[in-house]
Amino acid sequence: MKERINFSMFVLLAAFFCSLLMLTTESFSQQEDPNNPRTWKYFKILARAEDDSIFIIAQDDMGIDPKLESFTIVVNITDANEQNQFVVLGDESDPSAMRYGWSQLSKRVQDGLINWSNTNKENLNQKKLDYASVFLDVIRQIKIKEFVAPPKRERVIRNTTAYINPYFTVFGWEPLGIPIKRSIGFTFGMGNKYAGPFESDEVSAGFNMLGVNISYVTRIRELNTHDLGSDSVENKPWKQYNAIFMPPRGIKLTYTIPLGNFLEVGVYSEIKETGVEPGGGPPLYIFRNQLDTSKLMPNNIVTGSNLIAEFRYPFRMFGSTRTQVYASYYMNEMNIGLFTRESRLVGSVFDFRVNATLKKIRNFQLLVEIMVSNIAEGFALNSFAVGPSIRLSKLDNGKFGLLSAFVNFRFKLGDFFDEREKK
Repeated sequence: MKERINFSMFVLLAAFFCSLLMLTTESFSQQEDPNNPRTWKYFKILARAEDDSIFIIAQDDMGIDPKLESFTIVVNITDANEQNQFVVLGDESDPSAMRYGWSQLSKRVQDGLINWSNTNKENLNQKKLDYASVFLDVIRQIKIKEFVAPPKRERVIRNTTAYINPYFTVFGWEPLGIPIKRSIGFTFGMGNKYAGPFESDEVSAGFNMLGVNISYVTRIRELNTHDLGSDSVENKPWKQYNAIFMPPRGIKLTYTIPLGNFLEVGVYSEIKETGVEPGGGPPLYIFRNQLDTSKLMPNNIVTGSNLIAEFRYPFRMFGSTRTQVYASYYMNEMNIGLFTRESRLVGSVFDFRVNATLKKIRNFQLLVEIMVSNIAEGFALNSFAVGPSIRLSKLDNGKFGLLSAFVNFRFKLGDFFDEREKK
């Protein structure tokens, strides 16, 4: 009898431990893997409508109208009770952010969000940090396949629609391009594409048709550091040389060769006026080389007619909406560089550009600029960006150093051209 009781107890204990082992194994299998985004239960996605159709359908499920071109979506399905699983459109800490039940989304959207594994997906669960996290946390989340990718929008590779650009930057970058009908529209720019804040006084307004752009070019002298005052220059974060000056009036005609958006050629011609000094005129202030006072620090004073040419290659970098590498000849100067718009990396959306002006008329110069974009939420998520812009070059003391340091701003005025509309 006693042996039967002992045997029954043994069987009972064995069954208990087997059940416990099975529960432990199941619980362990449900744990998140920090390196596998498909296992995350609490995450944020910096979504863009062009990334995948699920981000359009998700807005249908949530009743969003008009549709958002880009938005932040937070998913929290950590609770076993489905009634406590939710989705937030925007910043979760914002009390005005719209909140929806997870069950409100269709099965297709739910599966798409869970299985999304690109770098614009961020795990919001507390993760284990180590001593190397300070240096490697961002690098560990970078995926080589997303570092460089082919262009996704057709318009960036077509010569007739490449001018379309919903981004207006206060200083430099590509000019704003507003279409009337795809290949026909207007452009507007302050500074030139290769210039930083207060480097060029150029202002242009043009008309684009079938890859041809004709622009009226004038100047606003206050857009150049020479008009920021000459008193106590040594105490200011800029030098008043190595700038570019435009004539009072001119015409610029360019044409993007109809084999794709990779080669643009053109000419700029000054409109001369009687009694007006040609070109941009002499600098308002003269700065001499401290090592040789007989020499002046250089500026590019544009006069007459000048050839224009640019070879560029559009692609995507970290899921950007617009990225280019280029080499150009502009106003008798060679420029090489790269810029990217709305790149997404580990919870951040940013614009970045670097441009090198090779020594010819002016000294060699390196422009570096980065602007953070995802500051606002909802409809204003990527509506503007702001960040520092610096220029490095040879100074009047003969050393290579900081030429200027300013802040640049970018505004996104909308999404002027949706390729889905023409299908």
